[in-house]
Order: sequence, then C-alpha cells, then structure tokens
Amino acid sequence: MMNRKKFYDCFAKLTEQEEACRKLYRARPEVFRQVPRNWEEFCSFFLKENEKEEELLPARAPIEMDEWLTEESYFRSMEEYREANVIVNPRYCPPYLHKLEFIKLVYVFRGKCSFYYRGKWRELSAGSICIVAPGVEQTVFSGSDEDIEVNYLMRRSTFTDSFSELLEISDSGVIAEFFWKMLYHKPDGEVLIFDGGRYRLFEEAAIELYEEIYFQPHKNNLVMKSLLKIMYGYIFQQKEKDIVYPDQAAYSGTYPLMQYMNYMRRHLECVSLKLLAAEFYVSEGWLSRYFRKESGYTFSHVLREMRMTKAAEMLVKTECSIEKIIVTVGYQDPSIFFRNFKEMYNMTPIVYRKKKRQEVIIYM
Repeated sequence: MMNRKKFYDCFAKLTEQEEACRKLYRARPEVFRQVPRNWEEFCSFFLKENEKEEELLPARAPIEMDEWLTEESYFRSMEEYREANVIVNPRYCPPYLHKLEFIKLVYVFRGKCSFYYRGKWRELSAGSICIVAPGVEQTVFSGSDEDIEVNYLMRRSTFTDSFSELLEISDSGVIAEFFWKMLYHKPDGEVLIFDGGRYRLFEEAAIELYEEIYFQPHKNNLVMKSLLKIMYGYIFQQKEKDIVYPDQAAYSGTYPLMQYMNYMRRHLECVSLKLLAAEFYVSEGWLSRYFRKESGYTFSHVLREMRMTKAAEMLVKTECSIEKIIVTVGYQDPSIFFRNFKEMYNMTPIVYRKKKRQEVIIYM
C-alpha cells in the first residue's frame, strides 16, 4: 500500500496545465474569485480592465471546462473504471461552474481550497469532506502549490445498488436524510460538508483508492467498491455536530420518504400501497401523490425497482434458488418477475447470476 509520503510525492511538481493556470493566477488573482461558466467567459473577466494582458492567455483552455460532466466522460471504459474514478483537483484551475451526472466526494489532504455553491464561497481546510450530489452547480478552487484535493467519483447507480445497506442501518438524522434525498428526491441541489478532522482509516482508504486508479494496470472493481464503502461507512458514523453545511434547520432528520422506503425494504414479500398507508396512518391517495411528488416516480415503479435490486443482490450473494428469490421479493407470478427483471437488467436472472459471479472471479 502507498504510504503518505509516497502519496504526497505524487504532487511535488505542478503539471504542465497547472503551471499554465498558475501563470494566469499570479497575473490577476482577483479574477479567480469570479465564477465563469466556460473559457470564453473567464477570458472576458481576465481582460476586463487590461486588454494588453491578452498575450498571457492561451488560445485554448489549459484544462477542459465543460458545464455538464457526464458519467460517459468520467467512467469511459467499463473494463477500466467501471463504477468508480479518482480525479485530482488541478491547482490554480479557473473555478468554472459546472454540474455532475454522478456523485462526487472532495477530500482535502493538505492545504485548503475554496468551494463555491449557491452564490457563496466556503473554505475547506485539510481533513474536510465535501459530498456533492448529482445535478448540483458548483466549483472548487485551489490556489497554492501545497494544496492537495482529490475528487472521488461514483456512479449514482452504484450507491443505490451496492451501498443501500448503509441507508438501511441509518434511517434517521441529517446525514441519512441527505443521502436519501440525494438518491430518491427530484434533483434540487444537495451538498454535505464536514469540518476537517484527519481520520486515519478514511485517509488510508482514500490513498489506496487513488493508488488503485493511478498505479494499478488492471483496475479491481471489487477493491474500488470496498474502499468506497469504507469511506462512506465512515461518513455515516460522523456526528452531526461536525456538519458545517447545509443549514441543519432545513433537515428534520425524519424524512418521510426515508421511513416509507425502509419499511418497504424490510417487508418486500408483502408490502403494498394499502399496507404502507395503513402502517403510517395516511390515505392511499395522499401516499401515492407523495411518492410521485418526492421521487418523480409512482409507488409501483419504486417498489418494482426495489424488488429487482434485492433479487439481483440475492442472485450474487446467496445460493437461493430462483423460486425462493421470487417469493422473497414479493412476487406470486414468476412470469411477471422474469419480465421485470429482464427489463431492468437486459438479461435473465440465471444469466445475471452467472455473469456477475464470473466477474467476481476475474476481479479478485
């Protein structure tokens, strides 16, 4: 495993792109407190008061400045990156506004950085953790050679499929509510920030994941997901007093959708809209409208996906027969189960079990 010194040595020199950005920063540092959306807008800010400095600007942006970062762009090769990726935040990069299609965890190893969100700059110091949900417009700026900030990226579907047990054991509180809203609420921009703390196990997992992505010739998907799970498991253990954003008054810690879906997970074999409404003393009509309003999907759609996810998990992690799995996830008609499973995973349960278990062997 890469030790801390070797990890820090990876950042001893600026990259060519960072050198180009540092030159601009030293010429006009005040410009870097503005938040352009692209290179052209940054150039207009840079030349606003002194057009003679145009010769300092490269013809093209030193780094990519896209306003929408897609999973396709950052998880290009399923065989290489699969469900996780690690991107080092380039020092001195112009802080341009952009949105993500995936989940981002920013960790400050050394120095500090500035995080811009909803019209305000917030300083993140060494040890700070910032989690950015998909669809959030934000940016990060680092203005020192000593700064080390690393972005840990994960597909939204990966968290839903592989980390659901973290949500099951954390069914109340601000942290749990944040993740439930991030995954199931209509996107409205969620960010969670923890103050700097320097936790050894978290940093060790973060460094090991960096090493896996940058130095291992063949990426091990199981290792990457396991390291991510350690990092997020640590986050779920944090005390709410360490949260510095968002405003906790905006979170009740008892998000109804979180309670409803945890109940559904524990009663997949028999749950229905009628049963759930009776359990929580609400009408079926109100509950149906609530699911549509909060998640953007009908109750039946959410339940179907939950059952299929559980079935897929059982296919890989247990030796249960297909018949047993069908009953466990709440289907009485096997033909409906097979049709729904194939619609979601584009293969039959038998093929899915064989394929996923082969992957386990290959990537061990």
